[in-house]
Amino acid sequence: MKWFVNLGIQFKSKVSDQNPEQDTADLEKGKSLFLSSKFDEALYHLDNALNSGFNSTVYELRAQCFQKLNYHYNAIEDFDKVIEDNPLEFSYYYSRAVSKNAVFDIAGQIEDLQNCIYYYKKNKNIENSILKNLETDLILAGNYVEGVKSTITAVHNISYTEIKNLINECLLQIKRIRIRTRRFKTQKADSIF
Repeated sequence: MKWFVNLGIQFKSKVSDQNPEQDTADLEKGKSLFLSSKFDEALYHLDNALNSGFNSTVYELRAQCFQKLNYHYNAIEDFDKVIEDNPLEFSYYYSRAVSKNAVFDIAGQIEDLQNCIYYYKKNKNIENSILKNLETDLILAGNYVEGVKSTITAVHNISYTEIKNLINECLLQIKRIRIRTRRFKTQKADSIF
């Protein structure tokens, strides 16, 4: 039991040794290295920046570094934390879906794409490029599902019908967003004249 008490003392001393200025410097250095595509070095500084505790920006950057280095399980863990902190930001779901696709978690990928679409609809700035990316990812996932149709339940622990329905529902949502956007733009143009 004494080791447990000592562990707490060691943790307290480590926490009290934190330097907020150094953490900020590490964050800025990590950002700079990330933008320079020096992902391994960026990870070192971002890990150091986390010494001060939770920081959504650090976790987001670190997750992106992990993705670039193909450490997708680590990226998923960091995106989990970022999404927990800000569950309304659609781009986090999309980024996590990319990593889930890389680790062949088809159900998780489609679920994240579905969440991305849901929160994207609530966004005021609808961009067709984002919708196109979502649509492309869903079509690719649908093609993959067709290819593993007979073994999908064994491999991904989800039924073919269930995953196809999710994909089709997501594609339908994208179509609805596009129709709503066109209608809004038409109404806006009519009100100008």
